[in-house]
Amino acid sequence: MSKKSKIVIFISVTLMLILVILVLAVQRIDDKDIFIEGNKKYTKEEMIQYIFDSKWDRNPFVLFYNTKFKEIKEIPFVDTYEVEILSLDSVKVTVYEKKMIGYVTYMGTNMYFDKDGMVVENSVEVIEGIPPVTGLEFDRIVLNEKIPVEDEEVFDVVLDITQALDKYEIIVDKIYISEDNEVTLFKENIEVMLGKNKDINDKVRSLNDMMPKLEGLNGTLDIREYNENNTGYTFKKKN
Repeated sequence: MSKKSKIVIFISVTLMLILVILVLAVQRIDDKDIFIEGNKKYTKEEMIQYIFDSKWDRNPFVLFYNTKFKEIKEIPFVDTYEVEILSLDSVKVTVYEKKMIGYVTYMGTNMYFDKDGMVVENSVEVIEGIPPVTGLEFDRIVLNEKIPVEDEEVFDVVLDITQALDKYEIIVDKIYISEDNEVTLFKENIEVMLGKNKDINDKVRSLNDMMPKLEGLNGTLDIREYNENNTGYTFKKKN
């Protein structure tokens, strides 16, 4: 092979490599090929804006490097997320949201806490489905620290009641926990006295059965003493 032929081949290969690199560099993953799962707090579009906020984040090779060697981006209310590259033009993101059972308001900010009373997020935003909890006594709150209450059993009470409410798909306006851990729910114009944590799931089930009869009423429902036949409960109307 002549020297001229070798030069021509070298130039051709080099140009092809440059072309391939340019093609790969402009490769982008479209929204329709980004699959998000595990997200409840944010929509797919919002998660895409958080994770793929730069055009380079959509390049599969840059994305591969980022997932292997860079820390994930911090997203409010999201504990972590995993990125799986399915192909050069598609990707799957699995979102693991922070587990929040309620929030308290402190100095104008909503402090969201988990089952252990750990404050996992603070925001002025109110998240649908996570109830405000009142009655807790504390003198300060710090993000990523437990709410400093005297009796931490109160968080077990909140967890039990919120799990029961979720089970029967009951949304309340507020949960009140008294000093001796008695539970009272507030829903529209109805105050529901549940009492101690004993039989809490059964009490909420009874409340769910009675909900149609309570619609439009204004008053206090006392179901502190659970009765499997839903008898003996009292409802006191307010003027």
